[in-house]
Amino acid sequence: MDKQDLRARFRPGEEVEPEHASLVVESLFAWLSQRLPGTVSAFLAMPSEVDVSPLFERLPGWRWVLARVEADRSMTFRDRAVPRETHPLGMGQPADAGPVIPLREIDVFLTPGLAFDRRGGRLGRGGGFYDRVLAERRTDSAAVGVTVSQRVVESVPMEPHDEPVDWLATEEAVIRCSTSR
Repeated sequence: MDKQDLRARFRPGEEVEPEHASLVVESLFAWLSQRLPGTVSAFLAMPSEVDVSPLFERLPGWRWVLARVEADRSMTFRDRAVPRETHPLGMGQPADAGPVIPLREIDVFLTPGLAFDRRGGRLGRGGGFYDRVLAERRTDSAAVGVTVSQRVVESVPMEPHDEPVDWLATEEAVIRCSTSR
């Protein structure tokens, strides 16, 4: 299956079942709880993504920042307390307010996607926003794909510019991907 076929399979806007999303959040909570607090980048979920915002209150010792897509198509991160707006692409994001958090300060990147594989392959929506960010992150930071198990496929086609995730969070657990950078 190529990227276009996979996007057609998963894009139709099927919402993540709340009980499945809750289990993914529990997996992430357990995984993050085993680490020293640091800075985590998160995202404001679209209907087909897992809402990770319950973690903000459950892990108060962590610094939470949210992804923002800028007019020049770059992605920046702002403190989660910044007011929010809706991007023209339809996702919620922090408003253009407050300081931009440098990538070097982020320890964990929670990363949405339409589909993932267990080798770290990630299928995004096609804008390359997370690929560009993950290519520039610190090598000791962790990229975690966040999804439900029904969106884990045998293989996601990867191109040279595609950046894999290091970990995959589903309802069952957070697992180390077999290939990482």
